[in-house]
Amino acid sequence: MTEARHTETIDAPIAAVYQHWLDVGSFASFMPAVRSVTTSSDFYSRWTLAIGGLTRSFDAEIVEQLPEQRVSWRSITGDLALEGRAEFQAASDLRTTVTLSVTGTPTTAAERAAAALGADDRALRVALSGFKRHVESSDHPTGRSYVTLRSVDARTDSAVDPDDVETAARPSRPPRHLKEPDDTQGAPDSSGPA
Repeated sequence: MTEARHTETIDAPIAAVYQHWLDVGSFASFMPAVRSVTTSSDFYSRWTLAIGGLTRSFDAEIVEQLPEQRVSWRSITGDLALEGRAEFQAASDLRTTVTLSVTGTPTTAAERAAAALGADDRALRVALSGFKRHVESSDHPTGRSYVTLRSVDARTDSAVDPDDVETAARPSRPPRHLKEPDDTQGAPDSSGPA
């Protein structure tokens, strides 16, 4: 198992940084290792990465989302077995520290060699630096996210046909998620019934 971790302090308020992070569809425009990301629901996305000369695709699900604190995800199908977490902390009213951690299990000799040469660490550092530049040079989204998401079914055996990209958002027994308002913000739950 390999683990990569990198931290950046971004010159933007935590609400704006967090909102930018939730826009995973834009990642390919500023993260060189990300070739594409397509979302199929609030919880599922399809990723294609190119790291160390290797191109890999996988489907991911968000397993935890705490507004302006952290987002955690894991791959559920595809070429890579990954888990990741982005943590957000206000360094001041106008600065945010983001720590990105990714763990994975290289399965091929080429992946093990790339990991041994530090390709994962470099890719993560470059990705988070790209995110920092993107946020600092963009207009900041307004508003705040009040939706909290926690997986109530942390099964690791989700069965999705890896050749069927369109149904990647519909495992044979999808994980159940609990959406709840962030009580510390005092906002009503606009997501409707859980």
